[in-house]
Amino acid sequence: MSNGDKAQVDSTKQFGITTSKIMAYMAGQSGGYGMLRFTKCDLYNYVHGLRLARISNGDVAATISYLECKANADMTTVARYTQTADNRLGSLLWVDGEMMSDYQLFGDVLAFDSTYRSNKYKKPLVVFSGSNHHKQTTIFGFALLEDEEVCSYRWLLLNLVDVMGEKMLCVVVTDRDKALRAAIAEVFPAARHQKAIYANFEVEDFEEYWKTAVESLGLQNNSWVQSTYEVKESWATSYLRGMFCAGYRTTSRCEGINAYIKGFLKSTDSILELVHSLDRVVKDYQNNEVTALDSIELFASKLYTRVVFREVKKQIKGVVTLLFRGRVSISTVAVYKFSRMGAHGRIHKVLFDPDDKKIECDCLMWNSEGIPCSHIFCMMKYEGLEQIPDSLIMRRWCKDVKDSRRMPVTTRPGHEGCMLKYAALCSATSLVTRLGSEEGEDFEFGRESIASLIEKLRYRVYERAGGQPEMSA
Repeated sequence: MSNGDKAQVDSTKQFGITTSKIMAYMAGQSGGYGMLRFTKCDLYNYVHGLRLARISNGDVAATISYLECKANADMTTVARYTQTADNRLGSLLWVDGEMMSDYQLFGDVLAFDSTYRSNKYKKPLVVFSGSNHHKQTTIFGFALLEDEEVCSYRWLLLNLVDVMGEKMLCVVVTDRDKALRAAIAEVFPAARHQKAIYANFEVEDFEEYWKTAVESLGLQNNSWVQSTYEVKESWATSYLRGMFCAGYRTTSRCEGINAYIKGFLKSTDSILELVHSLDRVVKDYQNNEVTALDSIELFASKLYTRVVFREVKKQIKGVVTLLFRGRVSISTVAVYKFSRMGAHGRIHKVLFDPDDKKIECDCLMWNSEGIPCSHIFCMMKYEGLEQIPDSLIMRRWCKDVKDSRRMPVTTRPGHEGCMLKYAALCSATSLVTRLGSEEGEDFEFGRESIASLIEKLRYRVYERAGGQPEMSA
C-alpha cells in the first residue's frame, strides 16, 4: 500500500478512536440567529428541514452506536466510515469476525457488482462475496457508499484490504461499471478483473471470430464494440483459460445475493434498519452452510439403494448451482423461486405446505423419476428440514422395499385378494427358507420359529371360527 493509500485509510473514522467525537458531531450544533422576515410557509419548510436533519443525524448516530456495541461484543468486528463536508455520513464499511475468517480462507476470488439503493437515503449498497469449500456463496462484508465515483470505490477497496490484513486478491468478478473498474485497477493492479465470459476459443480463433462478427454486422465504428474489445482480457475465455476463479463465470451469484437481500429490505428503510436486516441475511447464509444438506444426504444414504442414492446425491450437490430468487406466502403455502447459475432467466417454483409437508416443483422431476430435484432440496435447506418428507419418498427405490413388514396389504375381496396375499406371504417365506437352509443352527432356529408361527395362526383361525384349536402332533 502506497503512502497516499495509507493516508486515505488513516483518515478514515473507525471504532475505538474517534467514535465519541463523531457521535457528538452527528448530533448537530445550535447557533444564534437575528430577526428575519419570513412567511408561515417558510417557517414550515425550515422546521421540516430541521426534523429531517435530526432524523438523519440520529439515524447515523444510532447506527454507529449499534455497530460499536457489536465491536465491543466481538473484538474482530470492524466498521469504518467517512464524513461529508456538511458533517453527514459519507461511506460506511463493516465486517464481522466470521466474515474476516472466511475472507482469509476464500478471499482469493472476490465478487461484487453494481450496487442498488434500497434505503431512504438512496445510498448505494455493496455486498462483497465469494465461494467457500462447499462451493456455496459466502459473504465477506457490506458497505454503503457516498456515491459511485472512482474515489468512493477506491476508499472502499483500500479499507477492505486494510481490514482484511492486507490479503490481496487473484480475481475480482464485477460488472462493467467504469468507475469500479478504474478503482480495481488502482488498488488491485495484479488481480485479474473478470466479467462475463463468452465462447471457449483459442486466442487466435477468438480474434478471427471477433473480426468476422464485427465486419459481418457492420460494427467497425461502434463505440461499445470497440470499448468492449479493448478490455477483452477481462471477459474472453481465450485470455482467462487456466486462471483459477472458484467457479465464478459471471456476476450471477451476486445477482442471487441481491435478489435474496431485496426480500429483507425496503426503500423506506433507515440506515439502522438496513444494517439490522443485513445482519439477518448474514445469519441465514452462515447458518445454511450445507449443515441441513449434510443431514439430508446422510438420511438419503440410509434410505435409498446404492444406485438410486447416487442419483439423489447429484441433485443434492446441484443445490450449490442454484440462485435464490425470492419467497412469497399464499395462505399456508410458501412459494420459493430458484434459477440455475448461467440460466437465471429460467425460474423454477417450489411449493411447500408445512402443515402436511406437501412439496411440489414445477420441473416435475419427482413426478417422472421418483426422486426429489435440486430445487426441492434447496427449498428444504432454507426451511431447515433434515429429512426427506414421507410424501417425497417413493418406496420402490428404498433398500427395505422387499421387507415383508413394509409390503402393502391388499384389501381386494374374494379369491383374487386371497391369491395376492398368498403370493406376498410366499415371497416372504422364500427368504426364510433360503436363509435357514445355509447352516445347521439357522435351520433349527428357522424350523422352530415356523412351527411356533403355525401354532399361533392355527389358534387365531379356530378362535375366529368359535371352535377349539387342534393339538399339534
